[in-house]
Amino acid sequence: MGLAAPLVMPSTTVLLEHVPALRTGTAGGVSNTSRQAGGALAVAVFGALLSGSAGSEHGLRVSLFLAAAVACVAAAVATRMVSARHGA
Repeated sequence: MGLAAPLVMPSTTVLLEHVPALRTGTAGGVSNTSRQAGGALAVAVFGALLSGSAGSEHGLRVSLFLAAAVACVAAAVATRMVSARHGA
């Protein structure tokens, strides 16, 4: 799951709280499918960067920068969603 997984869990909770009870299974399935597709895409992109013509060291740096940027964006979105949920 990685270190950013706890950042995504609040958004999943907020998502499922705002879905009618009859649709929670569908919403959970869509959420899980999106998470799986995102993980597969990340592996493909980072793998392509690591095996690129610029060399693995450059690809590793770009991959780590992109992963850190995505984690920061996910943290900001999760924080905003949680504060909006608590009315802060």
